[in-house]
Amino acid sequence: MPAETPAAAPRGGRGPSADDTAEQCGDLIAGYDEDGPTAYECGAVVCRTETGYRCERGHAYTYAAYREAAGWDYASDPVEAELLSRAGVLGVPPGDDRPRR
Repeated sequence: MPAETPAAAPRGGRGPSADDTAEQCGDLIAGYDEDGPTAYECGAVVCRTETGYRCERGHAYTYAAYREAAGWDYASDPVEAELLSRAGVLGVPPGDDRPRR
């Protein structure tokens, strides 16, 4: 989910730049640091769409109302997908905003 970035304080009478106020992607990405495996936020700029959002690195999210209207929802694993299918809803892996039939 996108995270709001606080606006920078004005410098020399100028307001914050577009990058200072842009929403940033909060999706977690696996990585490594000096302590080994870790996760960090994507941080790419988020662009709103009619049905959700996309970030510059390809992460996407579709709003619940649009998922419901199309008959699908996010399923984090096969068990959740099976439970959704019993309710007549197609389960789709998180991050994939296009259901496959």
